[in-house]
Amino acid sequence: MIVGLAEQIAGTLRNRYPDEPEKRVSHETIYNALYVMPKGELRTELLGCLRQARRIRRPRARGEDRRGQIQDMVSLHGRPPEVEDRLIPGHWEGGFIKGAFNRSAVGTLVERSSRLVMLVWMENASAAAALEGFSRILNDVPQPMRKSLT
Repeated sequence: MIVGLAEQIAGTLRNRYPDEPEKRVSHETIYNALYVMPKGELRTELLGCLRQARRIRRPRARGEDRRGQIQDMVSLHGRPPEVEDRLIPGHWEGGFIKGAFNRSAVGTLVERSSRLVMLVWMENASAAAALEGFSRILNDVPQPMRKSLT
């Protein structure tokens, strides 16, 4: 990992004054102070000392954060009200129980109204293993008892 000049300065201050927090400053404060300076020779010289030597600071995140997004995902709030009320059987919830060091996984299927629990052994805790394991078990359940899976 490449550590920037501001991080080094902040770390040095932290090491030099461990019991005096008023003599420390974060790297973000240093960067903000440098990039807020008005145009001029001093600013150009100081920004030239930085590793990237950029005239303007790039934002940390460019664009939309796409981590953890599932395509065509339906929110839990989009479920029919009958699922929340637990009145009509056939609505299932799935989950995982992971073993030590994630070396094994067991899928859990719980029917919401009757609270029937089914366990599914899985190769690992991947989406493909969940799809295969849950499909294998739910295909043995009669059709009227397979309305939704969360």
